[in-house]
Order: sequence, then C-alpha cells, then structure tokens
Amino acid sequence: MSRAIALFVAPVTAITLAACTVQNGTTPGATGASGTADAAPRTGGTLTVATGADLTTLDPSKGSANTMALIGSAVYDTLMVVPKIGDQPQPNLAKSLVESADQMSWEMTLPTGVQFSDGTPFDAEAVKFNLDRNRAEGSTAAALLSSIDSVEVKDPATVVIKLKQPFANLPYVFAYDGSGTAGYVASPAALKQYGDDYTAHAAGTGPYKLQSWSPGNPVELVRNPDYWNKDKPVYLDKVVVKTIADPQSAYQALLAGDIDLMATTSSTLMKTAKGNSQVNFVQGVGGDQDSIILNVTRPPFDDERVRQAVSKALNRQEIVDLTTEGLGKPAVSLFPEGNPFHGTEANPGYDQAGAQELIKAYEADTGKKASFTYTCSNLRPATDVIVSQLKAAGFDVKLDALEPAAWLAQFFGKKYSSICWTMAGFLTPDLLPYRFLHSGGDLNTGGFKDPAFDEKAEAARVAKSPEEQKKLWNEADAVLTSELPWVWTTSTPIGFIWGKRVHSVDLDEPSRMRYSVPSFLNAWVS
Repeated sequence: MSRAIALFVAPVTAITLAACTVQNGTTPGATGASGTADAAPRTGGTLTVATGADLTTLDPSKGSANTMALIGSAVYDTLMVVPKIGDQPQPNLAKSLVESADQMSWEMTLPTGVQFSDGTPFDAEAVKFNLDRNRAEGSTAAALLSSIDSVEVKDPATVVIKLKQPFANLPYVFAYDGSGTAGYVASPAALKQYGDDYTAHAAGTGPYKLQSWSPGNPVELVRNPDYWNKDKPVYLDKVVVKTIADPQSAYQALLAGDIDLMATTSSTLMKTAKGNSQVNFVQGVGGDQDSIILNVTRPPFDDERVRQAVSKALNRQEIVDLTTEGLGKPAVSLFPEGNPFHGTEANPGYDQAGAQELIKAYEADTGKKASFTYTCSNLRPATDVIVSQLKAAGFDVKLDALEPAAWLAQFFGKKYSSICWTMAGFLTPDLLPYRFLHSGGDLNTGGFKDPAFDEKAEAARVAKSPEEQKKLWNEADAVLTSELPWVWTTSTPIGFIWGKRVHSVDLDEPSRMRYSVPSFLNAWVS
C-alpha cells in the first residue's frame, strides 16, 4: 500500500516542494554549504564541471559509466526520480506509474504536448521504442529491464509494461541511480537517423540540450527553452563538462577559476579542501565501497581457496589508516553499515597465516604458483598498500597501474585477472548489485555464475515486503561472502568541492549527493 501511495503522489506537489527549496538556496532559516542564506537564485551564466572520464556515448542502450549518467540526466531527465536518500521513487517525466493488482504489469501515464529537443513528439510510442531497444540483447540497460515481457501502447499518453514475473522495485529502475540509463528516453527519430553518430546529435526532453560533443573535447550543454517542467526553473545558460582525470589537477583548476565544481574520492584532497576557506566542501553520503573483483573464469581465481586467501591477506584497518585520512572504514560485505539491507555477513577477516596456508595448499595441489596481475587505476591511493599486503601473504602479484580510461577498458573488455573497482551507493540492490553479480548482469565482467545467488536475487525482485527482500538479499550476500567473486576492502568517502559563486540545493543537502558525480541540475551562479 505504501508503495502505491508513493507512486500516486502528484508530480506537481513534488516539483513545487523542490522549487521552494531551491528558491531559498538553502534549508529555510539556515545558512547552507553553498554559502548564502535567503539569496535569490539568478538566471544566466555558465557553470564548468570537472569529471574524471570522457563521455563516450549518450545512447541509453550503450552507456552506464558516471559521465554518461551526469550528462544524461541533464539531456534526458528521468521517467521517475528519487530526490534524496530515503525517498521512495516519485513521478518525474512520467506522471504516474501504477502496479496492477496481480503484480504482473505496470501502467505508466505520460504528459501530453512534450517534445524532444529535436522537435519530435515525446509520447507512448517513443517510450515503447526506447524500452524495447534498451532491453534487447547487448544493451547496457537489459539486465535492469530483464523482468519485462512486453511493452504495449494503450494510447498516446499511456504505456503498459507487462512482466515475466512480479518486480516490486521496477520504479527504481526508471530513476537516476548514478549509472543506469533505463529511465532515459531518447528521440527515436534521432536514434534512427544518426545511428552510431547519435551521441553528437543526442536529443532528449531534459532541462538542457546538447550543444556540442566530440571525442576528447569538453561537452557543452545549453538551457532547453522548451523544457516540459515549467514549475522547475533552469537557471544556467550553459554547462561545460571538462574531463580532468587527476583530482589534484582538477582542484588546482578550481582554485584558478577554470572550473566551478568537482567531485573526488581522494581523502587527502578532501581534507585539504575542507580546510581551505577559498572553496566550499561537503562530504556525500552515498555508501560507495572499494573492492577487488576476481576473474573466476581463469586460474588462479577459479579456485575458491585462492579467493579466500585474498580476503585473509587484507588488513583492511591498515588500508583505512594509511590511505583514507580517517574518512574511510573497512568494507566486509555488499551492504555497509547504514544501508537498510545491512546484515551480519562478512568476508573472511585479516589472517595472514591462514592466507599463507591456503596459498601453499593451492600450489601443492596444482603445481602452479599463485600468480596474478592486479589491474588498477593509477589514481587509487590504496593500491600500493594492497599489493604489499598480498605479497606479504605469499602471492606473486604484478601491478598493472593504468590511466583511468585504460583501466575502464580492461574492466569492460573483461581483460583482467583481478581489478580494483568501486560499487557505487545504490538505491536498491535490484540495480547495481544485480547488474554486477547476477549471471545475466551486463556488468558481470568477472564471470561469476552461481545458481544459489541468482535464485535469491531473483526471488527478492518478486518479494513484496521490504522485510522479505532484506532476508533474501542477505541470503544472497551469504553466497558472496562464501564464494568471494568480489573481495571488499574499504568504504569510499566522496567529496564535492565548488567555488564560492556556485549555489545549489543539492550541495546544501548531502543526502542528495549520493554518487561520485556532481549534479548541476539545481545550480545557479552569482
């Protein structure tokens, strides 16, 4: 019942509340992190945002990385929205999303008179075209939409989504989760006309339009004068998104006035920014966790003993103490403390002697050395500590420290033995964890396939009550902490740094800043 009520909330109500908050620039009666109380937002100006990786696509069926989500949320908007941590999905571009009594279908009602930025109509046919395309084999959104059996157009303003089995959390799929693109609806006309060149001509219904994109150059967005949501002001004339992979370089660019807003996971940089009166800083609350993904399809990680040894080799508290400036914590399971699904499951703890015994047993039985390459971004501060701990336990480890773009290419190309990775904070485990760890997940590049895990994850999708979902996901996590396709290392704090001329309700309410990309949708500049 509570879910149905949440989905029936009139979008105008949600929008009006958000607009009132933005109007004041802060929580009413308080001075927010953006530095002004009761300051009236100003229309106009350009905001320059730094991101750590290039935008490679704006095609919702091909993109999943953070930069795609950052720019995609501005170009497309999302069908549903979760404004901040703890909120239920609310209607956004979709006017409502209602589950049938038998839980086997959802009816989505759309606004009328809305157009894509290329002038073509946004309607039920366009939504069906995108959903069919995005759930096709090979799409990066397919895993999120795998519960859908068919999509039907009831009338120009109504779409009926029929399911293979119930999926209680489908509304979350159509909201922005920092990575998934299933909630984006692109212009069918543009997709058909431009094909592989679509990104340079991307057309959506969002508050901003794409002005220019080309590989290796900044992305430029301009205000969409025909934005459908007239109750939600769009203040900026223009947004420029620059790729600056090194966080220290991005910070120096911010101090120099070359950029206005950035996010970072560098604890050292966060500590520096927090003490610098020239900039504003806030720590997000996303629940990101670092890990080592082990490729279980090849030696030595096709042997459970070696995976167990990796976990036992890691002194997580030492990693925290040496690399997080006191901002991190040890990570031991899929659900960190504070997550509604947090339970008692945990990876094997630090036991160097136990790790050494497992390695010796593996080498004696197989006649092979416990050798592997650890692939990681050259910007990760914990890498050297982790490699040192693995070597101390007896592993023969070669470090492959790569530029971020090359590191990402190794992950998506499945060209690694082990690789550092971050599980971003998620609205529900039906989203990112499902994509990374289910045998059919589009992000499951480590090859983990376990029928028991799949069974629990799929059953959780069908479960109606939060209590049953939590029980099933904790049972799924028990499989993970036993099989260890991922070995968790530390929690990852996220910091957002911005110049004094930038203001945004998002920056004043950290519960809105739950991902490692800085939202600019509510921003204005003085």
